[in-house]
Amino acid sequence: MSQLADKLSGLDDYIHAEIQKWHVPGMAVAVVHDGEVIHQQGYGVCDIDHGQAVEPNTLFAIGSCTKAFTSMALALLVEDGLLDWDRPIRDYMPQFRLNDATASAQMTARDLVCHRSGLPRHDLMWYGSAKSRWELLERLQHLQPSYPLRYIFQYQNLMYMVAGCLIETITGETWEAFVQKRIFDVLGMNTSLFSVLDAEKAAKVAWPHEYKNEAIQRIPFRNIDAIGPAGSIHSNLPEMLTWLKLHMNQGIYGDTQFVSEDKLKQMHQPHVTIAPQPPMDFVEIQHSSYGLGWAQHLYRGHVRVRHTGGIDGFITDVSFMPQEKLGVIVFNNGGDSLSITAAMHIYDCLLGLTPIDWRQRYKEADDTIKNMASENTEKFRSKRKTNTSPSHPLPDYVGEYEHAGYGLLAIKLADDAFVAVYNGLEFHLSHFHFDVFEAKNEFDDDAPIMPVTFKLDVAGNISEIALQMEPTVAAITFRRNSDQ
Repeated sequence: MSQLADKLSGLDDYIHAEIQKWHVPGMAVAVVHDGEVIHQQGYGVCDIDHGQAVEPNTLFAIGSCTKAFTSMALALLVEDGLLDWDRPIRDYMPQFRLNDATASAQMTARDLVCHRSGLPRHDLMWYGSAKSRWELLERLQHLQPSYPLRYIFQYQNLMYMVAGCLIETITGETWEAFVQKRIFDVLGMNTSLFSVLDAEKAAKVAWPHEYKNEAIQRIPFRNIDAIGPAGSIHSNLPEMLTWLKLHMNQGIYGDTQFVSEDKLKQMHQPHVTIAPQPPMDFVEIQHSSYGLGWAQHLYRGHVRVRHTGGIDGFITDVSFMPQEKLGVIVFNNGGDSLSITAAMHIYDCLLGLTPIDWRQRYKEADDTIKNMASENTEKFRSKRKTNTSPSHPLPDYVGEYEHAGYGLLAIKLADDAFVAVYNGLEFHLSHFHFDVFEAKNEFDDDAPIMPVTFKLDVAGNISEIALQMEPTVAAITFRRNSDQ
């Protein structure tokens, strides 16, 4: 056993204390040094309702750590001679189209997976949507970009969905089938899954939870199959360790060169700079960048390649330090940043650095963000004109409105509740002034107030509704269906 294992002698006590302090039901943690697993342990429970203990082979949703699998799938196609990282996507998939004509014509597979498309997140467009992968692809042309192609890093889940469609176009196999055959089957990842529909039936699976109203509660799995290439994989410690060791061993699995060292280096090396994000711009973390499915930064002077993944009730952190030959995997099923902060604590211990209370730091940063949101809400409310009323009785606003990219939004009135319903999500509306309302997000108590503006046509009828669903572009305008 590596001598470094002795430096983790207090890890169990640390994890047990942290999950109690931060109300996290369960965690799973693994550490590898120079190809040898020096720690692999489950903590807490899979499900607070039934108390099943977390074990190393318990499945967790890995969220956006899925992106590294998608970029690896593309790299394998490059090695097969079927894909060129820097050839326009339209050469393979002529139907690909964005709102920006230049981006549509010039976007490459490399652009897709290093987040430089020019398109901001637009996450509400797909979150909760019943649309298929290919239906969402067709709607991309109606989403407003915020920057030109290759101008800036903007995290973008939908572009990874496009990468999945690209794989299917080239191979004739779905993203799931290709990753299963070329990655999971080869690496022996026999229990890893692609969908919550399968995960929730598994015998050993962690269920998602959240801490709300001073209590931990189990929540439903979030189905994101439509954008699966961006974040739908479920896996466990032993199988993710196999995956991580592949990346730490120059692309070699057993006696086989699974992927060339050159292709692997391209995934790990910086492609685009990630600007500091106050208040998360910690002095100990510098030179953040993004490669192909992996991010990079200097952690207290040490190069660290990593990715986090978060989807309802889960956060995963997968990382390694190539020079020190150290790797860490942390899962949790409380949707808490503890996976991220515990990983950094482990590196502090292994590197002999004075430990930093990272989880407390994240809480303070999160509190700052919440305070900023509250301040912005107060600034918005300070502009309120008093003694005004809507131009129409509330029933006149009821109906369906549509945006070519975002789809249908319904305004409903029932039992004195005035709500906007979109992709199964409810936004409760309260009058602000004139035909402007405040929308409160039902699934995030800390989200800032969203202004909602109803607009009239020349005849004075309610014709449009505009919501700030993507903060970096103009409000998304839904037009009322003409038959209402």
